[in-house]
Amino acid sequence: MGEDEWLKMFSRKCKAHLSSVNMNAWQHFKFAFGFLVELKKAELALLLHMFVPRCCDTYASDKIKELASKLEDHNKLHLNFLEEDDG
Repeated sequence: MGEDEWLKMFSRKCKAHLSSVNMNAWQHFKFAFGFLVELKKAELALLLHMFVPRCCDTYASDKIKELASKLEDHNKLHLNFLEEDDG
């Protein structure tokens, strides 16, 4: 597969993914970046908790549960689109 063909396929898959989650590229970037920021906050809380156990007792686990729920909702949109596309 040539580079041009690969880029076209990559572009097609990206467009299909963005469409499946009902986002444009900027919205998708903001969602992913926001998710990254929240994960980093949880990571820092875990690092602090590792050295000072009384700090951030449940912050990381609460944040991970919150993000898992958010991602589950996001994935439901994606799966619904794929089911509609197959039908």
